[in-house]
Amino acid sequence: MQLRSRRFANKALEDSPPPSSSHHQFKRRPKQPIVVRIRQKRLNGKDIFHKMSHSDLADTGQRRNSKRKAAAPPQSHVLPDNLLEEALKPLSSDDIEEWDGWIELESEPAFFNTILKELGVKDVKIQELFTVEQDALDILPKPVYGLIFLFQYAPGPEDEEAGDDDGPVWFANQTTSNACATVALLNIVMNHSGIDLGSELKTFKEATSHMSTAVRGYELGRDKFIRATHNSFARRMDCLNADLFLDNEASDAKSRKRAPTSRVASRNKKSRKRNNNEYGYHFIAYVPSGGFVWELDGLRGKPRKLGGFEDECWTNVARPQIQARMLQYEESQLSFNLLSLCQSPIQRYRQTVLEALVAVRYLDAQMAMQYGSSYSKLVSDSDAQLDTEDVQLLAEYDLKPADVSAVIITGAFKAKLESSNLGAADAATLRYELVIEARAAMGEYRGEAMAAMVDEERVTARKKDYGSVLHKWISKLAEKEVLDDIIKLST
Repeated sequence: MQLRSRRFANKALEDSPPPSSSHHQFKRRPKQPIVVRIRQKRLNGKDIFHKMSHSDLADTGQRRNSKRKAAAPPQSHVLPDNLLEEALKPLSSDDIEEWDGWIELESEPAFFNTILKELGVKDVKIQELFTVEQDALDILPKPVYGLIFLFQYAPGPEDEEAGDDDGPVWFANQTTSNACATVALLNIVMNHSGIDLGSELKTFKEATSHMSTAVRGYELGRDKFIRATHNSFARRMDCLNADLFLDNEASDAKSRKRAPTSRVASRNKKSRKRNNNEYGYHFIAYVPSGGFVWELDGLRGKPRKLGGFEDECWTNVARPQIQARMLQYEESQLSFNLLSLCQSPIQRYRQTVLEALVAVRYLDAQMAMQYGSSYSKLVSDSDAQLDTEDVQLLAEYDLKPADVSAVIITGAFKAKLESSNLGAADAATLRYELVIEARAAMGEYRGEAMAAMVDEERVTARKKDYGSVLHKWISKLAEKEVLDDIIKLST
């Protein structure tokens, strides 16, 4: 009731006429602006003063505050109509060079041989081993520069063991994902002075010789030439998978960092992590250097010295270590792979062919002067024919007639011809043996050349990106309503 009467009283006051001018009225005086005196020093030492009101200062502060500037209107991006086709088309060489990631590479000798060749390394060959028995290691082409072992990586306490710094060994850490294949290759070839590295790798080795293993690995990971060579096998899906893997790893790391866990839970989590089958495969290298055999694992801080060796029989030091790793992981995984990096035998076969041709040419010249047509008739009747001047035949083995004529015969063969009085028949028999030796070397050379051609076919097939073709094929099946029938049959 009291609130009601007060409301009516207020209404009555509002309806009442305003007071007359004769009554005293209080007028509020206008508020005076606040003026601030600002001093500014000039270069000549004199001071000048400015007067600014409070409102002017506020306006100036708003104008000077960059955070209060209006944001620029967003630019409109016009997406192409064929966006999916653009996203699926094969990568260009510029795309591969600009991408700063590394693709995951399969353990295929053909791929490794191509990488070494494109890096500039000469006269080496990657060869696969199907057993770790010493007999299989002994028959490898000599010299054996190193071994590469592939296994499914799982971090354990042994990763924290200290390595060895002493010893003349070149070693780089792996500082980026999926680079272990190229890191293992370089950790081998950089430790042999007899390998022709090419200009690019030779420059890189000299530039990183004084660096620590971690910094050297960082420089390896950011080297555009090495990365582009590794990624020469990249298809668009390979790059997307690599980026997705890194993004998931970063997200998992942030989640683990935010989630508080107890010490016991952390230990249990680590133990489960070692038995996790989600880990990828990892390449490590075994290499002889400075009279010792080294295990070079890019994920370890330092190289690991395994033991000394004599002569060239260093593989019998590395073999027990490889077998121990296989026994360690045999319960959790069944797939291992072992590769060897050796001197390419094709140049040795070429040299054997050249020496045999030179010997046959020298023998024919000497016997023709002594026996004339009788020796020539014995040679023409022989089953083993070989024309040392056949340009087309020599070209198959990367030789020219000038290469044969440029070699001067020396050594035991020349001494044997000069000291013994060979008859025409004995000379023809000796020529037959030399031709058989040359033919055998030619066959070995052709076998290596054909293997290289097969490797090129595998590399070409691996580099072929079928993404856009598959997309068009699936699109056509959808247009023909074939996919609906397939989905119904599958359900």
